[in-house]
Amino acid sequence: MATTMTLYGRGDRQVFSSSDDNAMMKNILATHSPDGTNIDVIPLLQIIKDIMHRSHPDANIDAIVESVIYHDFNEMFEVLALTINKVACEITCKCGGGGDTHATAIVILNTLSNYGWDAKAVITLAAFAVNYGEFWLVAQLHQTNPLAKSLALLKQLPDVLERRESLKPRFNVVNNLVKAMFDVTHIIIKFKELPEQYISPNTPELVTATTHIPTAVYWIIRSIVACASVLTNLIGMGQGYVIILLLLLPYAFSIT
Repeated sequence: MATTMTLYGRGDRQVFSSSDDNAMMKNILATHSPDGTNIDVIPLLQIIKDIMHRSHPDANIDAIVESVIYHDFNEMFEVLALTINKVACEITCKCGGGGDTHATAIVILNTLSNYGWDAKAVITLAAFAVNYGEFWLVAQLHQTNPLAKSLALLKQLPDVLERRESLKPRFNVVNNLVKAMFDVTHIIIKFKELPEQYISPNTPELVTATTHIPTAVYWIIRSIVACASVLTNLIGMGQGYVIILLLLLPYAFSIT
């Protein structure tokens, strides 16, 4: 028997209730309508990691090696660019003011209905990376680049950067949650890459594991929206809700 556990966060009526698992699963699966579209998510994930690494104020740029993926997969990036930007706009528009992250996650899943579950997660991560990268690009250049300086003024970044030390715990929480999202995404990708000649898709253990993938992707996307909300609402938004998601996300792909 499922045990009811409810956690509440700002801007969300309900964060998690295990008694509603079946209803949530139905909502998530109702958004899934694959049309056979298949993309290689690994190069896109590498680009996302590159953006996240370079965005870090203390990043060791010399440690980053340029890859041929920028050239060999350019056509794929062109195809995905519109979708990534559409999801990025969805996140930006809905995350302000402490909106309903569940509703936003479902909207994004509907937008990505024709993609596989691994692609849904990676495309949404890419959309977040666009916003996250732009945020830190302006932050890093605003003192030396006139255009960045004007953009920073409109975004009130100087004020945010002056309070960097006091805001550091909030950024750390976001970074930890992003790491957890990457970890779960890698697990999903690894399951998809399992060779069928060695492991049958009908293997009970594999069937059990794959039933958790839609829920895991949902929590990845919902966590992305929460992280974006922190960046959008740096002034006045608590980090408690993101901490809750950080605690829940590792269990999104747990096998019981």
